[in-house]
Amino acid sequence: MENLKKTRPVIALLLSLIAPGLGQVHSGKLKRGIVFFLVFEVLFILLYICSGLRFKFNGFILFLVCGITFLGFFLFILLNALFGTNKLRVTVRKPYHRWYFYVAISAAIFLINEFILEPILPDIKSFKPYWISSRGMAPALLVGDRLVADRKIYKDERPKRGDIVIFEFPKDPSKDFVKRVIGLEGEKVEITDNKVHINDKLIDDPWGYYESSGEKKYLKELENFGPVVVPKDSLFVLGDNRHNSMDSRIFGFVDLTKVKGKALYLYWAKNKSRIGMEIK
Repeated sequence: MENLKKTRPVIALLLSLIAPGLGQVHSGKLKRGIVFFLVFEVLFILLYICSGLRFKFNGFILFLVCGITFLGFFLFILLNALFGTNKLRVTVRKPYHRWYFYVAISAAIFLINEFILEPILPDIKSFKPYWISSRGMAPALLVGDRLVADRKIYKDERPKRGDIVIFEFPKDPSKDFVKRVIGLEGEKVEITDNKVHINDKLIDDPWGYYESSGEKKYLKELENFGPVVVPKDSLFVLGDNRHNSMDSRIFGFVDLTKVKGKALYLYWAKNKSRIGMEIK
């Protein structure tokens, strides 16, 4: 008579959480468990590859599709282990139905997590969404726009003139601001009649927008400013909506250590034609 073992749905579910496919092995479905695990790994590799495409909106959409597929298949594995084992009740005891087999698989998964997944996850988490709540960066960014920012880029390089950066508001660290980099470390910045000069030279400023009507909130203070010299490891930032922006003319310089990321593209906007727009 064949040696039978009782299957436990909860154990199968827990094993699948540790290693996708291991719950199926517990219920005697070795081949199915191996196939599930291999497909899971392939989907994870595809997800990782897609994560590198998130710098562009189309790549971000592909990454979302890969992520949904990956999570959907993982959920399918868990449910299959749970309900399949519950229906089966008993199975023929196999050589791999031993505690040390499960421990070995768990140890292998731990090593994969420690040396493969952990280095990858910080990169996946380096992208963060932000919501625009003011008109200070109009017309590049409008109220209600939702953007994706790369929070890792400035670990390898410094912000450049023209970059739109997210940073910790100097007057209130609990708030994040979004402005455009204008002045860099060591540069002399001066604004005369709305014209920006760097080191006494007029620069090309295609980003400046000056409202022709409505309340000009800080107008007299903002039309002329400086000169000031940007300190070491700091930035001078301006809002594109120069007549209605709280920026370095008001709160001073931005410390490089307070810069959280660079704006990349819009993933949502009230004007649907702006969705997917690269932020420049």
